[in-house]
Amino acid sequence: MTDIILISNDQIYLEKKKLYADFNDIINVIEAIQKNFNILLISKKSKNKKNFLLKISNKIKNVNFKSILYLKRKKNLKIIMISITPRNFFFFIIIKLLIGKIDGYVYLRSNGHKEYEKKIGLFGSFIYDLMKKYLENNLKTISVSKEIISSKYTAFLTPSELDQIWFKKGKKVSTDIPKLLYFGRFKREKGVYSLINLSSRLKLKHKLTIAGDSNFVGANDENIQFLNEITDKKKIIELYDAHNIFILPSYTEGAPKVILESLVRKIPVIIFKEIKHVKLNFKGIFVCDRNIFSLEKNIKFIIKNYNKIQLEMKKNNLPTKKNFQKQLLKIINA
Repeated sequence: MTDIILISNDQIYLEKKKLYADFNDIINVIEAIQKNFNILLISKKSKNKKNFLLKISNKIKNVNFKSILYLKRKKNLKIIMISITPRNFFFFIIIKLLIGKIDGYVYLRSNGHKEYEKKIGLFGSFIYDLMKKYLENNLKTISVSKEIISSKYTAFLTPSELDQIWFKKGKKVSTDIPKLLYFGRFKREKGVYSLINLSSRLKLKHKLTIAGDSNFVGANDENIQFLNEITDKKKIIELYDAHNIFILPSYTEGAPKVILESLVRKIPVIIFKEIKHVKLNFKGIFVCDRNIFSLEKNIKFIIKNYNKIQLEMKKNNLPTKKNFQKQLLKIINA
């Protein structure tokens, strides 16, 4: 059986037949490949159990810095790097120096160039581009979007965590007042500060819930509610179902899972022009300018035409978790 070196920047906690991670993305990948490959995991090791759990086989092993030296003894090796970070890049260089040429993929889930530029500035995006160019010359690319690749050796897939529970019919939500929701990470590139600023200046009566970190400090507005991070799937679905519009204020995105989660719950989505590429052919996504006039116009249109929009959204052919895992396995086995 082929061994896959899986390089991730995520924090992982391993115990016997259980794996805990901060995010579901890494769990989704491991679940897809663990029956077909031995997994040698290079990640940040956590001392504590994390939010998301996966039952695993005995074929998953942690690889520390010392045990990397023994990788050159293995004959059938592939590599999958999840996202480009300095840490992931460092481990790839070490492995390449020890083993030489190795078959594998770098899996791009977001636009790292824009993310690094937003976090660090032009120097950050320059460093990212150097790492990306080197990796594209040594590995094939798996990408979630044509917006974030430059290599001709690229396979595309659509990440999804939608299983049967997401498709269960929910309660009809009231449209008496716009109930806006942002659910996600609190990072600069996610545009949360921009959303808070726009919400505080809207003349339209509305409520905004920002879920992900109740300790977030950014506004003193009676229209805005801050919630803790929610990891239980049923509670997440209840959160979506309690709102009538989802807003994703990000400056950069690859294939955000919250879009699919909103669409499957029949909740219209507002995004801004910087990430208009994520709209694809989906019904129920509205693109607006990053100003209060355009935002208010879109909110009013959605609320006024809510039933009609929801009927259109039923035409969406949404990718599922099962689809994603089949796609990924097919690419790796090719």
